[in-house]
Amino acid sequence: MREFTKSAIILGTILTVLFGISNAYLALKAGMTVSASIPAAVGALALFSLFHKRGTILEANIVQTIASAGESLAAAIAFTLPAFFILSINIHPYSLGLLVLMGGSLGIIAGMTFRKDLVEDESLPFPEGKACALVLKSKETEEGKLVILGALVGGIIRSLQVFGILASSYFSSIFGKVLSLELSPAVVGAGAIIGFRTALILSAGGILSWWALMPFFEGSPQEIWSKHLRFIGAGAVLVGGIIEFIKVLLKIYKHLGNYRILLSILVGVILGIFTGLAVPELGILGGILGSVFGIVFAYVSSNVTAIVGSSSNPISGMVIASLIVVSLIFKFLGINSISSVLAFASFVASSASLAGDIIQDLKTGHIVGANPKKQFIGEFIGIFAAYLFITWVVGILGNVYGFGSQNLPSPQGVLIGTITKGIFEGDIDWKLINIGGTIALVIYMLGIPVLPFAVGLYLPLSLSGGLILGGFIAKVLKGERENILPSGMIAGDGLISIIFAFGIGFLGWNFPEASQNTAIFTIALIFFSFFLLWRFFKKSPSA
Repeated sequence: MREFTKSAIILGTILTVLFGISNAYLALKAGMTVSASIPAAVGALALFSLFHKRGTILEANIVQTIASAGESLAAAIAFTLPAFFILSINIHPYSLGLLVLMGGSLGIIAGMTFRKDLVEDESLPFPEGKACALVLKSKETEEGKLVILGALVGGIIRSLQVFGILASSYFSSIFGKVLSLELSPAVVGAGAIIGFRTALILSAGGILSWWALMPFFEGSPQEIWSKHLRFIGAGAVLVGGIIEFIKVLLKIYKHLGNYRILLSILVGVILGIFTGLAVPELGILGGILGSVFGIVFAYVSSNVTAIVGSSSNPISGMVIASLIVVSLIFKFLGINSISSVLAFASFVASSASLAGDIIQDLKTGHIVGANPKKQFIGEFIGIFAAYLFITWVVGILGNVYGFGSQNLPSPQGVLIGTITKGIFEGDIDWKLINIGGTIALVIYMLGIPVLPFAVGLYLPLSLSGGLILGGFIAKVLKGERENILPSGMIAGDGLISIIFAFGIGFLGWNFPEASQNTAIFTIALIFFSFFLLWRFFKKSPSA
């Protein structure tokens, strides 16, 4: 059966750019990402059916492997590139892209190392990997139409918001408390994917931050969030990341006798040294530390993906925890280089992201009978395409909208930059960090997932509101496990936003803000879009 064909490579490369752009935009907009494996699989089936009548299930699997690898690398770029710009550190986007490319390569190698232990373990649920395999086996193209329609609807709604016809957000107050909703299709779609419960946990952090803690500080809501609340959230994310870090160290310790683990660590150190020589911002010491931490978090990322899927993979928490440790190590050694620490964070983030992605893709391939070596090559094709195109796109988005602005909050990048700068300059308010860390510890002791709550504690309330709106819509319409439509809407929003970014940045386009009175109509339009499309496409292989 045909598998690694020219058609599969070309289509996979196209989709890795499209889904990579949408995932990078979502990471910059809401500080989170979603897996593109299932949307890429259904897109491959649909396009093969339309334009290449004889596409096989193995060809479609190669397409989704390439596509998902690119979007994972895009997420790592979007998480870390803003930190350099926010701290006014002069680094060329493609130098950072090389860091992420090398870190991603380490993640792919590590994922292949863990393949036998994880992929062949039938006790692990692999929710997204198995769902993707079901989609590929179905050979149905109806879901492919749903992705396209979702992208069309998301793009139209986003266009109307940019033109000032529909509201892109809502801000008000109730009983003296801030009430804010982000109404972009990307954020609402992300809420639909993570589900109502996770959205509730995340929003609980936002409510605690903005409703309970805000009255203790003086200033406008935006000023209080910028000067105080986000540092409390940073402390919560830090503790959540440390908890994950301790868990993974215990797991790694149990497997130190495995020669494949030791070999991957050796390869990682060699790769880290090479990257440190090629990118001065990282340096040799940063490369060695990055390779060690990269292997550690590649392992935990693979395990988390096997249990809950890559969309719920707490990459940012792991990176922030390692960032704190390395910042303190560098300061102890007298290396006062913020750029080196940020370069390290980029390397580790991409390693963790790609390890989680490839282990899911390998599980899908294992179920449908694919060749792991060909998937291995496909992963490298995907990350190289992402390096060439998406690094450039993220740079343009930052130049046009501004990283850390209301239009492009870049929460993870801002958080990474803020914590690193605070440690090196000694002006970080550890009292606020301590408050957030204590809250996170209590949440963990109560048995509640820490990282979603901590992220909600950190994010602007509008993003929490938009996510819970999406989760509520999915709950009401019984579509919480159907991520095809919301993934399409995220892609449509992301692509249209890129187009307008070009227009605003290079052609001088300018548009008015929509009236707040249109917010109710916007919510209704989004709700009925989900309702109508889900009603006509009830049967989902991924459900």
